[in-house]
Amino acid sequence: MSLKSRLRRPIVALVALVVIVMSLLYLSDFTKVSFAGASDRADIVAEQFKLYLENHLNLAMARRGLRATSVADWEEGWTTIIRDDPDIAEMLNRTLAKADLALAILVTDARGNVLAASPPTTQKSVLAGAEDIHNIQHRWWAVNLWDLITRRENYLVTQPIGFQGGKQVLFNVTIVVRSVLLKHEVEPALKSLMLAFALALCVAIVLGAVLPNLIIDPLQRVSQSIDLIRTGQFGASTPPDPREAREFADVHSKLSLLDEQYRGAKQDASELRINIEQLLERLEESVLLFDNTGRLLMAGEPAERMLGKTRDAMAGRSLDELFPPSSVLGQIIGNAVRNKEPVRERKVIVPRADGVPQRLAVGVQILRKSSGQETVGALVTLRDVESRRQLERQLDFSTRLAAISRLTGGVAHEIKNPLNAMALHLEVLKSKLAGQQPEIDVIGREIKRLDTVVKTFLNFNRPVDLKYTPIDFNELVRQILALVSVEASAKHVRLETALEDKLWISGDPDLLKQAILNVINNGLEAMHAGGTLTTHTLCDGDECLLTVCDAGPGIPLDIQNRVFQLYFTTKANGSGIGLATTFRVVQLHNGTIDFISEPGKGTTFRLRFPRMADHEREALTSALATS
Repeated sequence: MSLKSRLRRPIVALVALVVIVMSLLYLSDFTKVSFAGASDRADIVAEQFKLYLENHLNLAMARRGLRATSVADWEEGWTTIIRDDPDIAEMLNRTLAKADLALAILVTDARGNVLAASPPTTQKSVLAGAEDIHNIQHRWWAVNLWDLITRRENYLVTQPIGFQGGKQVLFNVTIVVRSVLLKHEVEPALKSLMLAFALALCVAIVLGAVLPNLIIDPLQRVSQSIDLIRTGQFGASTPPDPREAREFADVHSKLSLLDEQYRGAKQDASELRINIEQLLERLEESVLLFDNTGRLLMAGEPAERMLGKTRDAMAGRSLDELFPPSSVLGQIIGNAVRNKEPVRERKVIVPRADGVPQRLAVGVQILRKSSGQETVGALVTLRDVESRRQLERQLDFSTRLAAISRLTGGVAHEIKNPLNAMALHLEVLKSKLAGQQPEIDVIGREIKRLDTVVKTFLNFNRPVDLKYTPIDFNELVRQILALVSVEASAKHVRLETALEDKLWISGDPDLLKQAILNVINNGLEAMHAGGTLTTHTLCDGDECLLTVCDAGPGIPLDIQNRVFQLYFTTKANGSGIGLATTFRVVQLHNGTIDFISEPGKGTTFRLRFPRMADHEREALTSALATS
């Protein structure tokens, strides 16, 4: 909520409260005065008629020569006069006509019977529900006001006429005050009060709208200037407001100086951030920089692949959100940051999203100010130990494979020519010798086997002409699984797949099919007792990843670095060419192949190929269509 809104509400509320309190006080006094005035006027009417009636009764008794010796005689004589004397009825009518609030005037005996009334038709029922106006004046004024507005019953004032100085009441003079008449008398004042209340609220609203502007507008202009500085739009082109006071003009000039310094610092910080981000992009390790509150400031691209989240999604997240305290990484990194103790190359094993364990080297560096021990953040590095080890093995194997290729390329040509000559001379020798010669046959078979080996060398080292086409990676995997489904069923192996949609690569379909088929066949041949062969595809950043997991006995640790070597095999009838060919095909497609194997738990091969973007696929398809 803005400051203006916070000021408007108290101002309106304060003025409204004052108006309400003053209105309530006025209503209180007005209600009391109204009821007191009505009571006094009714009392005067009742008292005047009572005096008239007493005098008239005494004179009438004397004129009629009536003598009363007891209270009963007086009551009987007066009752007769009140009922029959027309002067009394005329006096009742004249008195009622002058009393503006009176609804009726009644003369009743001690038992409540009506002896005379004006209007003459007035009955005793007019008194039903009526309250003595003297009694209600002692109630709370708000109750009386509400009662006056909502009720329909009347009020009354009673004056007793007694015998022997009023000691014994014989008759009552009752004035019935009509509540409607009293209400009509009060209504104009109430309407005026409501009008004044509405005007006061309007004044409060106007004050609430104007006063905050007068107070806050200068501060708001300063706030806008600061916002312009933050967005880089403040400067000489933003002149000060001429309505501002001298003090605010001074603030404006100081903000101009601050803007120049801020823009320079912002440019330096932007350049520094770009340099740091470029440095993080070049690193193989996942690097994450946290501030002193544990929030992520920046991270390198490898962190996206390792944590499975984009940098935009990770930005601003806390350390506990990225590395939960319940995890191994969360415990190591969290303890290091909380205790402010660095961690160097701590080896841990964490599960990947695909369930395969991953070996990482964790490092935590506590960043401190140069002037003291105050920490400003933490630098977390994560390095995939297995990936580096696999990379070293692949580099070593590639080096050896290149050396073997150069060697075999030259040696094969040197061997092939003598072998051809030997084969020809052997045929000539067989024609000159009579009968069966087993030794000659053995020599022939061995020469043929050596010739096959030489041809394999030459074929493996011959340059391959790749026929690039867009390939639906999942469809390629489905075709291969369809080829091996019969063999898998015969070996009691269940094929399980999980394929992610819309994965496209560029390559030679035939070579890739043969390369992947070699891996899957090796998995089937390793599962002598049956089981489940799992094939997964997924998008891993800019790469398409294929994992093939078997449930075989695993690859012994001492021969894992020889798996991709040409002619290396552990099978009795194996050729040792399959995985070497797969390795070569994957490299020709700018991909990588590695594996994780644990004795007794099976082996997982991982093949990665560059993912083909939609626009690249469309361009290649169009080029192939026009060629």
